[in-house]
Amino acid sequence: MQISKIYAGIVTFNPEITRLKQNIDAISPQLKEVVLFDNGSQNIQQIKKLLEKYHNVYLIEGHKNKGIAAALNALMKWGCDKEYQWMLSLDQDSVCQEDFVKEMSKYLTIEKRLGIVAPVIKDRNIGIVGHNPVKKIQHVNTCITSGAFSNLKAWKRIGGYDERMFIDSVDFEYCYRMRKNKYGVIQVRDVQLLHEIGASEKRRFLFWNVVVNGHSAFRKFYIAQNNVYYPLKHHLWLHFIRGNFRNLGLMFVVLLYEDNKKDKLAAIIKGWIKAYRIKGERNYAD
Repeated sequence: MQISKIYAGIVTFNPEITRLKQNIDAISPQLKEVVLFDNGSQNIQQIKKLLEKYHNVYLIEGHKNKGIAAALNALMKWGCDKEYQWMLSLDQDSVCQEDFVKEMSKYLTIEKRLGIVAPVIKDRNIGIVGHNPVKKIQHVNTCITSGAFSNLKAWKRIGGYDERMFIDSVDFEYCYRMRKNKYGVIQVRDVQLLHEIGASEKRRFLFWNVVVNGHSAFRKFYIAQNNVYYPLKHHLWLHFIRGNFRNLGLMFVVLLYEDNKKDKLAAIIKGWIKAYRIKGERNYAD
């Protein structure tokens, strides 16, 4: 795959400017163009000032928080309009190694019908996140958005990201529809992306390690909603049962380890209920 057919899309929301600069410094020399979609950041003027330093980095202003799904759809549409073939999606705090694009681009054409090609994700606080493939190239059910290369034709054919989900599990639902439509989702064992999933930390409860993310009540709402909404949408009943248990676990972690318990628990319950309320609506994409 020619690197000229690839661009990077970054979603920002109140980013730490120093970390965002590290992100852009790492990726902008590797690609012809990088585009940011800002979800209504309070520090938008600082972001604009930072971007003045780069000749190949562009900004789309959302003016309000439209969610990660809407932001990704806007970034993908930007790439389609400019006739790119693949988009590398990055979170605002992800930092690529200097040969990241060169190494990952080798795998974009190994199969005829690839939808997503992802690296191994290493969180700064908790280590490897998600799959840690044994094989050099491995088909996986899901991968997170950051660091993943998405095929623009496949994105268009499956109907884009589900904007009802707003944030959390957006990437997993997207991967499911990719696979449902016979597009491959693969992970490359020997390429890693340094990433940070919130202020995550591992805590010990009896015999188990518990990951405490410390997400806001706003974020808890969507985590709880999408734990149930995603499997209900696709009639994945085992995932549906697991999603309900995950919400119970979410409440358990809040009760044991997090502050602002009342607001977070209320948000989890509201999000959980919302998933059932929208389950009967027929106008979302399969």
